[in-house]
Amino acid sequence: MAKVPAFHSKLPGTTKYHDNNACTEGNNIEAKNRVSGTGGLNKCDHCKRL
Repeated sequence: MAKVPAFHSKLPGTTKYHDNNACTEGNNIEAKNRVSGTGGLNKCDHCKRL
């Protein structure tokens, strides 16, 4: 479990960004839908706990 550069989904309805490679929610985002950065979103609760 390691910090990675922040990323989020470009799909409509996205409300969180991720920054940990052990986050199951973040890992479920397909590569084609990933966008670098926070996008001005709040950090994922799962990433916060990791």
